[in-house]
Amino acid sequence: MQRIEVAWSKMPKGALGQSGDSIELVERPLGGLSLILADGQGSGPAARRISRMVAMKAVQLVADGSRDGAVARAVQDMLYTAREGRVTATLALLSIDMHTRTLVVARNAPCPVVVRQEDRVFRLEGGAEVIGTYRRTRPAMTELPVLAGSILLTYSDGLMQAGRRYGTTMAWDRWESRLAELPVEDLQSFVDDLMDYALELERGRPNDDISIMALGVRGEDESALRRLHASIPY
Repeated sequence: MQRIEVAWSKMPKGALGQSGDSIELVERPLGGLSLILADGQGSGPAARRISRMVAMKAVQLVADGSRDGAVARAVQDMLYTAREGRVTATLALLSIDMHTRTLVVARNAPCPVVVRQEDRVFRLEGGAEVIGTYRRTRPAMTELPVLAGSILLTYSDGLMQAGRRYGTTMAWDRWESRLAELPVEDLQSFVDDLMDYALELERGRPNDDISIMALGVRGEDESALRRLHASIPY
């Protein structure tokens, strides 16, 4: 038996108010789980409504047993129909499908998915259009084997743009080098540190919503204990 580790962190634009990003976690009916990140057009409450609509539709479809590619296409069709092609959103699904024994990535977002497998770090990027504008938009799909030590990580464009207005950029080489050596059980600490670094580049007040989510696969683990920790302001 293997253990799945999940981590995420979110910060709204300006470090105040409501984030326009939504992150959801859902168990797959045939085993495994999916992490969903939706980023609505703009920021604030209007963007939040869009991202919630997109994310919750994806949750429903995954929970009903739909495969990730079909989920992404159905969510795109829903948004296009509901808003008549006038509103965009991004959508990323990171899944561990224990029925097929695969890691599945579905992307309709400009941000890459960073992958760590067998001590090698690489990126899944390009070929992924945002949803909501064109009727025939399709997701970029990738399937990988479920291997102990695997990590999938993605984020919203607020992280990708962190520091640019101050003339700096993310030092990705440093973070990918650290990811290559990271114990999967330390995944939340890595995500927290990455968020802290982005906020440092943004001088504490990000110019856009920042969200980071990741999942990893630990090796053999005989414990059936499940844990979930959340820290959410209200």
